[in-house]
Amino acid sequence: MRMISVIVPVYNAQEHLSDCVDSLLNQSLKSDLYEIILLNDGSKDQSARICEKYAKKYSNIVFIDKKNEGVSKTRNQGIQIAKGDFVAFVDNDDLVEPDYLATLYQSIMQSNADAVFSGYTRMTYSGRVLFKETLSQTEWSKYVVMAPWAKLYRKQILLENQVKFFNYGIGEDVAFNLQFLSKANKIEIIGYSGYKWMFNDDSVSNTSQRGLDNNLDIRILLAEILKSNPVPDDYLSYFIYRYYIWYLLFSGRSSNKKQFLDYNQKIKTFLRQQNIFRRISPLSKKLKGEKLSNRLIVLIFSFLDNCHLLSLFAIVYCKDKK
Repeated sequence: MRMISVIVPVYNAQEHLSDCVDSLLNQSLKSDLYEIILLNDGSKDQSARICEKYAKKYSNIVFIDKKNEGVSKTRNQGIQIAKGDFVAFVDNDDLVEPDYLATLYQSIMQSNADAVFSGYTRMTYSGRVLFKETLSQTEWSKYVVMAPWAKLYRKQILLENQVKFFNYGIGEDVAFNLQFLSKANKIEIIGYSGYKWMFNDDSVSNTSQRGLDNNLDIRILLAEILKSNPVPDDYLSYFIYRYYIWYLLFSGRSSNKKQFLDYNQKIKTFLRQQNIFRRISPLSKKLKGEKLSNRLIVLIFSFLDNCHLLSLFAIVYCKDKK
């Protein structure tokens, strides 16, 4: 019986796909305990052929060839066809340590949790480690890694509560995990970083969101989050503020001063209308496990905004000087 279903959305990944699949096959967990679901999302390269080759050779690999619909719908389809009691997600250009599945599986079985959250190692394909994120066993650690990977979910919770990936251009992972957290009774945090998030200049996470796109409104994402969390606690309220600041700084870098300030005002107005206020200081001990750099970014941005200095900041920060 397959206990774990590993869902791998595949799109134009021929360069590193074999490395990804090989790392999943080279697990200390017995192969009859897990399946690997490769969902080719309308790739235009040789990805489908690579997937088909693996599926013919290994009995625990399932290959689905489908039209291009985006990563959210692809992951949702994977959840529906998964045969395992637990679901894991792996990106098609990432790798995992040989004890990855065994470690997460052992943890979720021993704790009887609804999910296990772990850290990750950020590294290059040459083997150079850029940094390692190791979670501490604190409440805030639930919000440190919002990607769906480096986790093991109980499938029953996903299906019974219709937890799905939000099909929007930004924050799909965030909405998914926050919806899951609102339905889960117990999350097990482990200090393990066996997921290898590979640095790839061509990956979606490294190339998208460089500019404030009028067709992508973060308020739509925040509204989706608040559907499952209508009365957010202190941690979620802080996370929402932290996320909006991060998004504005990341995406607003290529904008001009007016776009940057207008977007900031729109988000602030939306949060006030929803009665969302940051009730935890960035320096609070409650945020154990939060990086100092993240704390300082929230602290400095809030200071500039409250002191009406954000306009001066935008002049220097925004690349578009129009």
